[in-house]
Amino acid sequence: MRSMRSQRSLPAAAAVAVLMLALTACGGQSPAEAPGGPTATAAPSQTENAAPVSPSPAPVPTEEAAQVIRGSGTYIGQIDNHSVEIETEEGPTAFELGAGTENVPEGLEMDDHVIIEYVEKVVEGDPSVVQRILSRLEKAEAGGGADSAEVLPPTKAFKLTLEGMEEEKTANLAEGEGYSLYVFDIFTFDKTTGRLAMKVDPGYYADITRLPSDFNLDELEAEGRKALSATGEITKLSQEERERRMSGIRLYLTAMGSGVTSQYIVKEIDGQGYIIRMNIPQREASEGFGPHVYASLDSIVSR
Repeated sequence: MRSMRSQRSLPAAAAVAVLMLALTACGGQSPAEAPGGPTATAAPSQTENAAPVSPSPAPVPTEEAAQVIRGSGTYIGQIDNHSVEIETEEGPTAFELGAGTENVPEGLEMDDHVIIEYVEKVVEGDPSVVQRILSRLEKAEAGGGADSAEVLPPTKAFKLTLEGMEEEKTANLAEGEGYSLYVFDIFTFDKTTGRLAMKVDPGYYADITRLPSDFNLDELEAEGRKALSATGEITKLSQEERERRMSGIRLYLTAMGSGVTSQYIVKEIDGQGYIIRMNIPQREASEGFGPHVYASLDSIVSR
């Protein structure tokens, strides 16, 4: 009896096994994937959060997104149909004519002061080569005004007579209170006080003071004479003598004392007046001070 039960149970177990396999094939689930149990498939939220793990390359900056550089310089000339050369503080520099500037060189001449705006782009494949593309190129207007500082080149060459010989010296642009001027390397310039002084001997100096628009020349002359009276006898220079030193001089008083010369000068530039008080000791630096200081003071431009 026992043996017959065993024989009958074996075919029944086999039938159950076959049925389980058929159900598995139809449902696409493995025995481990029973309904209601945990699944190995990632949830939609996990899939979405995982996407940024592989970031896209950063976009290449466009010309519009690049930083615009503003400056000024001296126009040298056109290199070819799409580029020009301009003297900047870095020296002669090539610029590519960008949109809107293609025809500007037709109205420019060599040595014109120009205002420029441009962007820099690194040439693909050679990071050492920088392409400068102009978005603005125009001739700077002469004269003073609010934009004067923008149109002046950062350096300027002057011809000076030193010890009987003519020399060319370069000065750097400096900003004062309401004005700009060129300062030679033998000077220091304090913007706050307006003092231009020799490095080797600060006793040689010129103090620059901006005047109000309604200044009275007679009152200034009286003030100047009072200031110079302690130095010695006062001399008022004629117009011809004034013009030999600087342009735009309305008043020039000078007094010589024991070992020093004091000067009181009123200079006017485009309607804006300045008082210049000069102290000139009679020491070794005397000869070099005069030509340099007059050239610097004559370069003043109102802002």
